[in-house]
Amino acid sequence: MDVVESEICIYCRQPGYSREHNPPASLGGNCVLSCVCTQCNKTLSAIDQGLAENSPVAVSKAAFTPPAAFCTHVGGEASTVDQFGLTLGVRVGNEMKTHVRPQFFLDGNSLKARTADRDGISELIAHIDKQISEGKLADTYIEVNAEFRVPRFLMHRSTESYVSASSIEDAEHLLRVLQAQWPDIRNNLLTCEEVKVETRQPSVLMKLTMRPNDEFRGVAKIAFEAAALLCGPQFVLRPTFDPIREYIMGDVRLPPIDPANPEALAIDARFVRRIVDCPVKFTDQHGVLLIAGAAGILGLVILYGEHCYSVTLAPRQDGEPWMRCYEFSYTKDGHHEIDQLDFARRALERFPEQLKIAKENIPYLLNIIQKNKAGR
Repeated sequence: MDVVESEICIYCRQPGYSREHNPPASLGGNCVLSCVCTQCNKTLSAIDQGLAENSPVAVSKAAFTPPAAFCTHVGGEASTVDQFGLTLGVRVGNEMKTHVRPQFFLDGNSLKARTADRDGISELIAHIDKQISEGKLADTYIEVNAEFRVPRFLMHRSTESYVSASSIEDAEHLLRVLQAQWPDIRNNLLTCEEVKVETRQPSVLMKLTMRPNDEFRGVAKIAFEAAALLCGPQFVLRPTFDPIREYIMGDVRLPPIDPANPEALAIDARFVRRIVDCPVKFTDQHGVLLIAGAAGILGLVILYGEHCYSVTLAPRQDGEPWMRCYEFSYTKDGHHEIDQLDFARRALERFPEQLKIAKENIPYLLNIIQKNKAGR
């Protein structure tokens, strides 16, 4: 479903629109909205990244996404150890499989490459060619870490790299060697066989930086855009949605430090909260449930069928209460609205105890629901 009814951005209210995926493409979203301008689309991608790579959702994203679906990976840093005791930077991807990132290790005045395959070699060559041609190699970010007695140049992403070493001097020496010897190194990489990597232990050390305020804003963004999808862009352009709109766009208000708990995380929880035991888990994929009633317009966001959040989208509305529900596949298999009868069927099947329905009565109730649906 593409929303093309408005050329006014639902965030900044300026003319213009671009293709916006909800949920973010990094979470497998393939439902496209066309009511977000290019600038807001670009600016808000940082909170999409915070949700997809720097939150508990990141681990589920990699664990549950099958190899045949879109390529994904956990954010942060991950490493393992090879047969020589070198700490290899790896990427944890679909079904938690590791993929060795392109990297160099400094051995005296020579560099040894480690990559997973020929594609990694090509990626490494293209990146360093670009850094040298633009005069940026010497400005590569340096991480000083006493554990790296053997300095390492690692490609963290396709366009980002950094050097890990026990001192600034060792890191700068690696970069000088790489700059001076690059023509020969490049030629050797082009003619060498695939670099075989063997790990010494079947374990991965992961260092994941959490960004809870971006995580919560990313969740609010999913719920807000689902409201635009289900009710139309003009619906969410109303002033009643301004507080949640401004929050998503960056109006984050951190609570004051509590003297009794000075180490607590400063999280703006005005609009979003995480639900530990979700009472209405209606999907094993991604989903948004919108409910309008006396408490206002509320959203329930479920990601990977595991991570549940409540979102306060707007204050109390006039008129009759209503409910809308949408399901998004995280493997890009499709997306569709769940009608109320289908939602009732799922609720009966999943939560008979909470609904106080005897199990022997469920087939009878499901039959009534099916007849009502067929008679529409």
